[in-house]
Amino acid sequence: MSTKHYIAGLVIILYLGLLGYLYSGIGREAAYPSKPITIVVHSKPGSAIDFMARKTAAIAKKYSKVPFVVENCPGTQGVVAMQHVIDSKADGYTMLGVTKSFLSTLIVNKSKVNLDDFRFIANMISDPEAIIASRKRNLLTLKDVIKDANSGKTQVWIGPGTGSRDHLMALTTWKTLGIDNVKWIDYKSGPQSVLAIMRNEAAIYVGNPADIKGKTGLNIIAIASKQRLPALPDVATFKEQGYNLDESMWRGFALKRGVPDEAVKYLTSVLQKVVNDKDWKLYCNETYVFSNFEDEAQFTRRIHREVKNTKHYLNKAGLLVEYVKKSRLPLSIVFLIITAGMFLLLLAINRFRIRFVEYSQWVAGGIMSVALFFFYQTTLFQIPDEINITSPALIPELWIVVLVVLCLMLIFTEMNKPETEQVSDIKTVWIVIALLFAYLVFMQWAGYYLTTPLFILAAMYVLKYRKTAFMITGSFGFVLFSYLVFNLLLHIDLPQGWWFI
Repeated sequence: MSTKHYIAGLVIILYLGLLGYLYSGIGREAAYPSKPITIVVHSKPGSAIDFMARKTAAIAKKYSKVPFVVENCPGTQGVVAMQHVIDSKADGYTMLGVTKSFLSTLIVNKSKVNLDDFRFIANMISDPEAIIASRKRNLLTLKDVIKDANSGKTQVWIGPGTGSRDHLMALTTWKTLGIDNVKWIDYKSGPQSVLAIMRNEAAIYVGNPADIKGKTGLNIIAIASKQRLPALPDVATFKEQGYNLDESMWRGFALKRGVPDEAVKYLTSVLQKVVNDKDWKLYCNETYVFSNFEDEAQFTRRIHREVKNTKHYLNKAGLLVEYVKKSRLPLSIVFLIITAGMFLLLLAINRFRIRFVEYSQWVAGGIMSVALFFFYQTTLFQIPDEINITSPALIPELWIVVLVVLCLMLIFTEMNKPETEQVSDIKTVWIVIALLFAYLVFMQWAGYYLTTPLFILAAMYVLKYRKTAFMITGSFGFVLFSYLVFNLLLHIDLPQGWWFI
């Protein structure tokens, strides 16, 4: 046997070993936990949720068999981090840091991520909302705020985000205090908002008590909690000033739904011990928050209760709008019309002689039909006038235009070529397309590792490649390379298939 056959044999052995490891549990430890537990945070280092996660990880070392590590996945107001956890295995080794702001994010963004995708295993703290003013304004009590709002001039309230928890707190406060001569201005971030209120650019800043730490020029008018903060004994609550308002930013942890109860029980136990630790109580006192542990049942009931209230105020803010209008025709009919039009165009270009249409023109026409169908869907996007954002159709439409131009160039370039026999080539193209479709379908069921080498081998055979040793090395070696890059280096789990879940 030649060297290439020995290499092919070695690749097969390694591939079978990988399948045994992935699907038979070889090399895995049965007991949980057996490796570090990752806490995924949706913001950059230094934020409140990041600080809480890192404090949790530091204290958990005293009570956990394995370390907790924090991974930051910022983007799209938390959706990136949530999707990252959903894409991970439901094995209890990936935990999501969650905040109350996630409720607004999921309701407004209407992403495919859903609250039902998670198990909310522990609420850790309650960070009360607060209304804050510059000392220059001389607004010391809620009565002062009401008097200023009724003085005739529009009272400006600021904070980070439109539709954020702070914005919703402002709406709730206006209703509670009975004031309407007010306006909300979004300052995009907490630090920008704090700087603006210190410069006396607005009457009220909506945030959290910790926002005044180290800033002598600010004054907390009221906090929305049932009791005063131990760290701020001189700051009165809304209730003490005659208004029943209790609004807090909770922060806790969640797991992907489907995680074994064994892992949930273990993590809940560790987190409860963290909350009872003296270092945790010191952290809460230093950051002006309440330690407020809730287990999975309590935490889940809280979330379901607050979703309804969040939707009410988001609707009042005009943020629950439909961003895609309904098509006049069913999308399936639109696609058929575009496809039929493209078919007629190809025939017209080739003088209505179907045998003159090159297979490359058919492919270009098919791609162009799909591109035009997507273009039609972008025309259905609608953005309310009051929301100042770039149309989401802009980038897709730019790419579609480029794609259509390239397809037209290919179609007209092939038009003037002499007639050639393309029957076998057309069959090959369609067979490869059929194989690709079957691969994408069966990969969902049988997984990447079983279907990928079979697809590569079949495609090589259809393309008349007959060097067996290289076929085996290329197909199975590619799967081993994929595992090395994605699983071991990038820590991205490739799908193992629904049959094996």
